[in-house]
Amino acid sequence: MESGIEAAVGMSRKWDAREAGRETAETTIQNLSRPPNFFLLFSTIHYEKYGGFQEFLDGVWDVLPKGTPLVGGTVAGFMNNKGAYARGASSIAVSYPNMDVSVSCCKNIKRKPVRSTDIYTNILKDNLTKSTYENKFLLNLISGAELFNFPGEGQKKIIRSKSVSRVLPQFLKIIEKTTDKGFPKDDEILNNISKKLPDYSFLSGILVDDFKFLKNYQFYNDQVLNNNIVGMGLKTDIPFDVNTTHCMEEKDIHFKITKVGYGGRIIKEINNKPAWPEFLRLLNWDEETLMDEARFTKRMIYHPFGIKRDGRIYPAMTALVLGDYIMTAVKSNPGEEVSILNISGKLLLNAVKENLQKYSNLKPYFGIFSSCVTRLLTLGSKTKYVQNELKNYFQEKPFLVFYVSGEGTYSSKEKKLIDADMSFNSAIFGEKLT
Repeated sequence: MESGIEAAVGMSRKWDAREAGRETAETTIQNLSRPPNFFLLFSTIHYEKYGGFQEFLDGVWDVLPKGTPLVGGTVAGFMNNKGAYARGASSIAVSYPNMDVSVSCCKNIKRKPVRSTDIYTNILKDNLTKSTYENKFLLNLISGAELFNFPGEGQKKIIRSKSVSRVLPQFLKIIEKTTDKGFPKDDEILNNISKKLPDYSFLSGILVDDFKFLKNYQFYNDQVLNNNIVGMGLKTDIPFDVNTTHCMEEKDIHFKITKVGYGGRIIKEINNKPAWPEFLRLLNWDEETLMDEARFTKRMIYHPFGIKRDGRIYPAMTALVLGDYIMTAVKSNPGEEVSILNISGKLLLNAVKENLQKYSNLKPYFGIFSSCVTRLLTLGSKTKYVQNELKNYFQEKPFLVFYVSGEGTYSSKEKKLIDADMSFNSAIFGEKLT
């Protein structure tokens, strides 16, 4: 089988959007002897100001064979065989005769998440109905959060006014219905995809900018989109598997979520007390030291929630403070037990090692990974140790990690959906070893 599989990764660090798109495509497909079956493309937000993303995508199509299925979007950074970067673009392409591919997109993903994913999955399913290959995979890329201009507050992660925070849930709903902006409904989206296409395993990622949550873009063939879901479905005879790990450990700080709002995305009460003041009390923090947004973000990264659910711990970072309320990246429910998690470079690296252990009986051909941007921010220069682990496993075979603001996997074998935050997620294709 391996003799028929060609996979390659390319990248560019050029500043000009068109030149970067062209170089990314060139450095990828120059390693293929045939046109690719698909092309996955990821870029940091910088090209918005250096020519724009349509120019960037046009540069890709200056080189890429016409008609190649292409999906991707903006990310906070990426890692491949050559290194880890917080600026530039990277892509992965695969050429193989025994593979059928379809791409899909749909708008209104925040306003009507279920209806939109119905349309999205129907396109993929219909286009692949006649394919006879048994191994089925999806890559789902979801438009991420875009902060609003809160009335009287602007675009902030910390809203101190309690009176403003009390009306924000209704304000958020109005914004979603009128602009299709807001926070990603990834729990509803991925749950519906797993129900509509239960025999497809998938890898997901929520697209983002440079962690400011102001704008993100999706790439779909030759189009630049906003507030869409885009994705790729494929059927093949190549074995593959998916996996999610985080390896964070519980600290001796525990509490119960007792009241939520906004569909479980806002925590109103912890231990029957206003959520944010109680959270500060539990950690013995002074609120004034967190009012600087840069300091707030850094502190929150190192103290994520650990929501206990279905025998697992789901990490969730505090995304916004709305008066006495806390908004997290993972939906929560009243009565759920929560702990504060311990995070360190060693534990983050262990998540990669543990993740790859699942593939010990697989000789890799190529791999795709979605990883939380908080892992990149936390590890900093030590991200090189993650790359070393991946290079040791893949050897000369290509891999691409894209850093996003929410991620997950679904295993069709185990019928298990993991919609996580601050996690490391993989989809590795290869030859099974006996």
